[in-house]
Amino acid sequence: MDLKQSFGKRLKELRKNKKMTQFELAEAVEIDEKHLSHIETGRSFPKAALIEKFAETLGVDLDSMFDFSAKINRKLMIETISKNVDKLPDSKLEKMYNLILKYTKE
Repeated sequence: MDLKQSFGKRLKELRKNKKMTQFELAEAVEIDEKHLSHIETGRSFPKAALIEKFAETLGVDLDSMFDFSAKINRKLMIETISKNVDKLPDSKLEKMYNLILKYTKE
């Protein structure tokens, strides 16, 4: 994963942690929603002034904008699993169930 992709992934993670849509963040930093989409998918990279606006709007410092080792927060992981589990076919649901049982047995 290159710098543009890593930055885009991190920006999307920070945006979702703030429960903001792409539209809301784009509006807050005064860019087009399509441009934000291109940044989040690694197709373009923002200028320094825009990175500063992102950090200010998202309430994070500049260092954390580039903290690519940051983990997805627990709440977001649980929400994502919950939202997508109904989409699984029975065979994969059973595998997921057994995997969860395996890791939660003490």
